[in-house]
Amino acid sequence: MHLIFMDISSYFVYLGVSIIASVSIGPSVILAASNGINFGRRKALSGVLGHVSAILMLALISASGIGVLLLASPLFFSIVKYLGVAYLIYIGLAIWRSKGSWALTLNEGPIPSGLKLYRNSLLLGLSNPKALIFFTALFPQFIDPNQPLLSQFLLLAGTSICNAFVFTFGYALLAHQFKTRLLPVMNNGWLGRITGSLFLGFAAMLAVAK
Repeated sequence: MHLIFMDISSYFVYLGVSIIASVSIGPSVILAASNGINFGRRKALSGVLGHVSAILMLALISASGIGVLLLASPLFFSIVKYLGVAYLIYIGLAIWRSKGSWALTLNEGPIPSGLKLYRNSLLLGLSNPKALIFFTALFPQFIDPNQPLLSQFLLLAGTSICNAFVFTFGYALLAHQFKTRLLPVMNNGWLGRITGSLFLGFAAMLAVAK
């Protein structure tokens, strides 16, 4: 059985892989949840849109062939990789050092604009070359060269974008919904320290990953 341009069984395999990737806890999910807790649903949505934009850009870069260069050039991959490590460290330290804007107390510290949250999530999403490698390695497994390539790319990329939006925003909404239960425990500034530490941990894992 076929979709318009793809075997439906192959598509469902890709859909499953995409869902697993979207559900997995990573830096973008942690940032989305933190935004939901600290700044509310509307501001968190801005960050999620930044994450989704990064997914789209990485898919386009992969389709353009730059992803193949990352696979072929260890030096180029290392440069991109350690730029990503540096950005994760920067984000982690910034969150660790911040006070009011990352605490759960109300009306403390400046509230970042939606544009800033969008930009932070966008840069975070683009900082990890592993996502680019993911698309570069995955797309060829599901694209039939005998069928229109653009239509297949749009279907696969659109699936990943939809999953990224649904699950990342879902994490943000859950974090916002249950923030009152977290408030008594984390109102003392530990949220920023925990979140910052997670980002530093992600940086360390990315640095040692092969």
